[in-house]
Amino acid sequence: MHSPIHPIPLLFLLLLMGCSTTEQQEVTLRDIDIQSSDEDVAPVFIKAKNESEIKKAYSDYLKSASVDEKGRRAAISRLAELEMAELNKLDDESTNTDVSIDQSEGYKKSILRTIDLLSAAINEYPNAKDNDRILYQLSQNYEKLNLQDQSLNTLTQLTTQFPQSVYYAEAQFRLAENAFVLGDYLTAESSYSEVIFTAGGNEFYERSLLKRGWSRYKQGLFTEAVEDYVAAIKHRKFGNYQTLTGNDLGDFDEYFRALALAAINLESTDLLKNYFNTPTDSDYLYHTHQVISSIYLAQQRYADASIILNNFIAGNSDSERIPEAYLQQLQVLKKAGLNDEFAAAMEAFYIRFNTNSPYWEGKKYSSAYDVIKKSMRDNILLVADAQQQEYRKTRKTGNFVAANQWYQRYLNQYSSYARQDKVYTAYAELLVTQNMNEQALSYFEKAAYDGDIVLDKEAAYATIELTDKLHKSYPENSAWLDRHLTYSLRSTQLYQDEKRYQQASLYAVELAYKNKRYAEAITFSESIARSAAENIRKEADYIRGLSFLKIKNPEKAEKVFSYLLSTENNNTDKIRFSNGLALAIYEQGQADLQLDKIDSAIANYARVVKQANTATIAPDSLFAAINLAIAHERWNLAVANIELFQQQFPNHRLYQDATRELSNAYIKLGQEDRAAVVFEKISTQDNDQNIKMAALWKAAALYESKNKPSDAIRAYTSYANNYPTPYAQYLESMDKLSSLYLQKNDLEKAEFWQRHIINADQKTVQSYKNDRTNYIAATAALALAKYQKDKFEKKNLVEPLAKNLREKKKFMQESISLFGQASSYNIAEVTIEATYSIGKIYQEFSKSLLNSERPKNLSDDELEQYNILIEDQAFPFEEKAIEFYEINMARTADGTHSSWIKQSHIELQTLFPSRYQRHGKFHVFSSTAN
Repeated sequence: MHSPIHPIPLLFLLLLMGCSTTEQQEVTLRDIDIQSSDEDVAPVFIKAKNESEIKKAYSDYLKSASVDEKGRRAAISRLAELEMAELNKLDDESTNTDVSIDQSEGYKKSILRTIDLLSAAINEYPNAKDNDRILYQLSQNYEKLNLQDQSLNTLTQLTTQFPQSVYYAEAQFRLAENAFVLGDYLTAESSYSEVIFTAGGNEFYERSLLKRGWSRYKQGLFTEAVEDYVAAIKHRKFGNYQTLTGNDLGDFDEYFRALALAAINLESTDLLKNYFNTPTDSDYLYHTHQVISSIYLAQQRYADASIILNNFIAGNSDSERIPEAYLQQLQVLKKAGLNDEFAAAMEAFYIRFNTNSPYWEGKKYSSAYDVIKKSMRDNILLVADAQQQEYRKTRKTGNFVAANQWYQRYLNQYSSYARQDKVYTAYAELLVTQNMNEQALSYFEKAAYDGDIVLDKEAAYATIELTDKLHKSYPENSAWLDRHLTYSLRSTQLYQDEKRYQQASLYAVELAYKNKRYAEAITFSESIARSAAENIRKEADYIRGLSFLKIKNPEKAEKVFSYLLSTENNNTDKIRFSNGLALAIYEQGQADLQLDKIDSAIANYARVVKQANTATIAPDSLFAAINLAIAHERWNLAVANIELFQQQFPNHRLYQDATRELSNAYIKLGQEDRAAVVFEKISTQDNDQNIKMAALWKAAALYESKNKPSDAIRAYTSYANNYPTPYAQYLESMDKLSSLYLQKNDLEKAEFWQRHIINADQKTVQSYKNDRTNYIAATAALALAKYQKDKFEKKNLVEPLAKNLREKKKFMQESISLFGQASSYNIAEVTIEATYSIGKIYQEFSKSLLNSERPKNLSDDELEQYNILIEDQAFPFEEKAIEFYEINMARTADGTHSSWIKQSHIELQTLFPSRYQRHGKFHVFSSTAN
């Protein structure tokens, strides 16, 4: 703060300032920055609120102050400083916000005001001691408005008037730079020299040395240019090139490139030793040669590039940079494309300068050692790669041997870098070309993995491929399979979206399954991403399902196959998925059976058909359910599954077996009518003739037992028509038919089958007959005889008498013949009935003759004679009747009794009231019977 002063008018204050010393003027001028109070009481000066008010105060002062007032110049300077401070603030804001203010109208006006103020200061006070500062500032402001000429003129004025100014060196440097840009190298040289010669040195000294060197270079003054460049380099005192960074590194390259360009134009580069002639300068000497060589190299002057390095090597044999010179020569050969020469030079270079060579004894802490160590590593890789590439093209053993040697050399000295330099992978690829797969695998593994972590995707894939090859070559060595599966799982989890890894994962699944590594097959399958290609994911899931079956986990297998089947449209795949599903369900049935869970086992066996009816094992599985149900008398389940079998597999080889079982199951359930239907079906479909015959007979018998005569007749008829042997059964079927037709009162069809019985019996040899067939034949003949007897009895002897008599005799004879045939089978009851019936026929015929209609128009005598004749004709038939009745009566002697014998006795009582006066003629009956 300023000490308080007495309030006095501002004008009076300014007049006092004009009379005071300079120091007092400055103090007093600063007081312009203080704002006056207008109050009448105790007036004081207070600090202005802002710069605008201060600037206004100065401006107001300048408007009233004359040139002669000493305070005026100070006010001008102060106001200019305020304007420049404002400009600098705007410049800073522009820099920080990346907003250009160059075209700002306010900005330009501020510069112009500053220029006016500074120009006024110069013009009004040309002899002021600090005009060098004013000129310097004025030059700066001209430059801001791109008024280069005014800026340069101002700088020229400064250097002319103030050669001792602190701004002199900078002003000369800026003048030199302008002259250099304009190509006025002589003027530039002169100005740069002024900067260099400025006493005490300055910040532009080093730069002026470099630029003066360029100015001289442009004028062809190469020796002088070299001197300037060397002076600049030595002044800068660059450290070790390998440690340089940022501006230092950039300047180093710039300085030595400039020096190299100038040195190239000297009579001999040997002259450089005159400039770098101390031990501390030896590095500079090498760098100069190295940059010259690089320039030649860029110009494809390969010989010159190599010669300049040879010159250094020859002239500086004790230099620590000799290895680097040789290294640079290698770069020349490489750039020149001289591969053979490069390889030979690299071989010599390695032998002499590899990190383990005697050359480095006591030198391993030198910067050159570090350079050579790194470069050696890089060049070994170049040579190894070149030899490997050549080997790929030519397949020459020499190239392989060379590449192999260089990789070994690298690994001996730089193994810690092998992974980052991808040497492991490259070397492994080389070894693979010679089928050195085990060795190659070891290097691929080093490249690919760090423990369980995958570092290199390509190398990891190579380990998968190689372990597969080794497994195929040595299948007995399970270690290769172990490693293959391990690497496959490890990598595919990381690279699930890559198709080749998806393929590798699927292959691992297949390989694991093939080698009975089912748990691993499941793990691999589950590791395949859902985003994998559909065919890969589908195949992996399929093998996973099979693997679950192998490890006795059919429930999980079922889930896998069910999913596959539900999402598949391809028929071929559907078949195998269906087979897998069927097997999974069947295995569950097998497991249930082992645990004695019968009903659950039956259900699972049957479920195969319901969920995978196209599967190969579906019929067998369902038949297993049928057999299990029958074995454990689950008849309802047996029937249900048999019917399902018939529905699903009508053409299957087990169809007939199932149908046979169905009939038995129905019988067990008391459903004989349904069993009969099944038996009849069997009789038409079974391949076994005996089974067909037996089934048909069973069907007919069941129909008959269930009182279904029509169905029974159909079955028996089919039997009689198709199975004439065995004879006994054949005859039985016809007997059944005759009985069933009689039940239906269909006498015609009954007679039809009875005649078939008689015909069959007559055609069949005695050895095929038995008591039952004889009985059937006898009863059939008896029945047929009765039919004829009935016809006989119904035929009356009326007019036309001759015709009716003929027909009645015919019926009588047929009936007697059939009764006789029936008796021939020696069936007692049939014979007794037949004997009685024959006697009855004779008796009835005798009566019919006696009761026959008499011819008309006969006289009484004729009628009497006719009656006598009729009685005479009838009497023998009555005698015959008595004879047959007596035959029956004779059977009582051996204890035979029947209703027919009783009826015979009754008839005899009618014919002979005095029965004891007559005796039967046994020989007559015997003759008839025979």
